[in-house]
Amino acid sequence: MLNYIWLGLIVIGIGVALYSDIHDLSSNTYHNGEEYAVSITVLSPAELPLKANQHYECTIALNLDSYRSIFGESTGMLTQRAELIAGTGGGVLHIALDDRTPQLWRKTFELQKNSGYLFARVAWQTEAEPFISARMKLDPVTFIKMNAVTNDGIIKYAKTAVELAIALIGIMALWLGIMKIAEQAGLVAMLGKVLRPITTRLFPDVPADHPAMGAMIMNISANMLGLANAATPLGLKAMEELNKLNKKLGTATDAMCTFLVINTSNVQLIPATVIAIRAASGSANPTEILGPVIVATFVALIVGVTTAKLLARLPIFKRQLQVVE
Repeated sequence: MLNYIWLGLIVIGIGVALYSDIHDLSSNTYHNGEEYAVSITVLSPAELPLKANQHYECTIALNLDSYRSIFGESTGMLTQRAELIAGTGGGVLHIALDDRTPQLWRKTFELQKNSGYLFARVAWQTEAEPFISARMKLDPVTFIKMNAVTNDGIIKYAKTAVELAIALIGIMALWLGIMKIAEQAGLVAMLGKVLRPITTRLFPDVPADHPAMGAMIMNISANMLGLANAATPLGLKAMEELNKLNKKLGTATDAMCTFLVINTSNVQLIPATVIAIRAASGSANPTEILGPVIVATFVALIVGVTTAKLLARLPIFKRQLQVVE
């Protein structure tokens, strides 16, 4: 079911992006294809006349009519520094952005994804050195939101997920191997003995010798040591055994709710998965989170268990037990 939900969200996202892009094209939101009259001033007249494939530092200025046609203002003059790469009959401009650059050009710059400049093409009209009259046209930007959803969203993060998963294999194998050694050495069983006096108080409705108690202790122990793969089947087994003590099937018992809270907010002595993700992401010291993680999970556990016990005392959450034949 969850897969269908994700598929639906992706389809909706693509549809909304496509509709928005078509609307931008029909209304020409980014002024694609429009030419603007500009005056280019070469800052080093000694380098004139212009030579093909040469780079020149310059400034560009839009005349008032062009300024109004772009930005809809009645007055104003836009002057920007740029680098001109001359060609035959025209060239290209790498326009530097500053505090005076209009928002439309800033947005176009972001969408062009060039390195530090706004890209435009120019065609000469007259050359009266050092002033050059030209027609300038920005490179068009189209299907921006569709590219953001597909290339920058779906494809990019699908690639990131695969790369991260591959990077995690070795690290997770190492930690799970260490934890398996600890399990075989009896560390998990030892931890279970330590936890038994606590669990009998947390689950007074569950007999101390019942299989559910053993499964819960093993699940909690495995979670504390970062053995997520081992903890999952133990958690399912614990719920199955707890359900055998349930006198009203279909309604979660206090023990089930408390166990679910503990399973969700369990104290993490060795957060192997988080350490692995930090290492795969290039962290200089992936294990430095051990202290904060232990404190945070301990506080979460105390708050969760306290809340579950308090809510269990409220009349609205009390259930009338009914023996199931």
